[in-house]
Amino acid sequence: METVVSSLRNEKIISSFEEAYHAAQLIDCIWFKNGKLMPAVMEVEHSTGVTSGLNRMMRLKDALPPFLTRYVIVAPDELREKVFRVANEEQFKDLDTRYFPYSAVDELYALCQRRKIRGVTEEFLDCYMEPTLQRLA
Repeated sequence: METVVSSLRNEKIISSFEEAYHAAQLIDCIWFKNGKLMPAVMEVEHSTGVTSGLNRMMRLKDALPPFLTRYVIVAPDELREKVFRVANEEQFKDLDTRYFPYSAVDELYALCQRRKIRGVTEEFLDCYMEPTLQRLA
């Protein structure tokens, strides 16, 4: 598949930082763009726990210099409350996690298939995800 990275060593964002390289190897999905950007880091929590996915993303975040990306938990709809609760624990708040429910993945996939959509942008993808961070009023 020509759009799939064959090696994380080919991505300068990751390969420049040894700890990040090792942490990235445990991440389910990383979206790279133009060799300079990393629009999203995604953990699919189907068989592993939400906490372990957040820990893997936090390890990657801590191994990189600060830059803009989305940290996303993709999980079944019935785990929504758990994703929000765990993502709001003190140790994970800096991730500013987004929740991408399976129902939204199905909806997006069906739309892309039906309308032959190519080149989904970050802004378009954001419409399918919910911010989990509970902000104080």
